[in-house]
Amino acid sequence: MDKFQGKPFSAALILATLLAGMAPAEAPAPADLEQEEAFLDVLPKVDVPDDVQPIPGAVNEEFRNCEAQWPAGYELTRSGPEARALRDIYGLVRTRNVILSKDCTCIGKVANWEDVGRVADALRKQNGVERLGWQHTKEVAEEADRLTAIAETMCGGSF
Repeated sequence: MDKFQGKPFSAALILATLLAGMAPAEAPAPADLEQEEAFLDVLPKVDVPDDVQPIPGAVNEEFRNCEAQWPAGYELTRSGPEARALRDIYGLVRTRNVILSKDCTCIGKVANWEDVGRVADALRKQNGVERLGWQHTKEVAEEADRLTAIAETMCGGSF
């Protein structure tokens, strides 16, 4: 049995790492889940209104049409032992970027690969693994899906 199975994962911690731009090693290690929850409450979050509206005049470009601008690291998401996990993380980073910047063009949808590295490092440390698998980024992928629906509403089209 995996000794990390059932270990609490917090998508908020990963979002906070992205939003705060801090290195994972700078975050204090919570002693228990209650302490972790209290710590997460003070970190910045993506502010999404309950009633998401399209951005007036938004020009939506689908991410797949932005290939010329994809970061070099994105190639790692196509194959390899961490491909799925890195895709999950990048999905979160880029949807978050669109929501915060309100930019539905390739500029908004092509996010910084360094953010992916910071999140991946935090997840590796949190899970005590050298390689991330889909099980380590399941909640990240779920949050990315939630934010993608919001971004698609804001942008008026497919992500």
